[in-house]
Amino acid sequence: MEGILGRIIATVLGLIALAGVGYAAYNGFSNSKSSDVVTGVTTIVTNARSQFAAGNTGYTNFTTANAASLVTAGIIPTSWVATGNVPTDPWGNALAFASAGANTQGSVTFGGGGSETQAQCINVIQNLKDYISLTAGTKTFTQTALPDPVSAAAACTVAGTKITLVFQ
Repeated sequence: MEGILGRIIATVLGLIALAGVGYAAYNGFSNSKSSDVVTGVTTIVTNARSQFAAGNTGYTNFTTANAASLVTAGIIPTSWVATGNVPTDPWGNALAFASAGANTQGSVTFGGGGSETQAQCINVIQNLKDYISLTAGTKTFTQTALPDPVSAAAACTVAGTKITLVFQ
């Protein structure tokens, strides 16, 4: 009887340990995807600044209509390009580009398709830096009003929150 009880306890403990490993792997994957988004958006901003800011027209041509040309110019990370030169974030959402501020600023919109979690949204908006404004859902952050964990959670009230970053 003791042998059977011991095997049952060992099996239950093994299943609990396996569930813990699965949960840790899921969290690691979630954090990795958030990191990929932050790195990709930062790359787009850096590349757009270097190629558009020096031109006579500013960010006039930084538009979704010119997405294929933005890919060809190397502004979009290659890992963010889906079939047909469509820039897509790691969550699978098409990116949107626009000029702002009388063409002195660029805007990139990502997320919003429902595939990112609230935790990923919070992680992304807390880790993006060096922007004019960052809008997540209905909440807008600036350099004088940066997101903290509470305000980030308030902005990311649902999974799949659309995020727009405006930079200069």
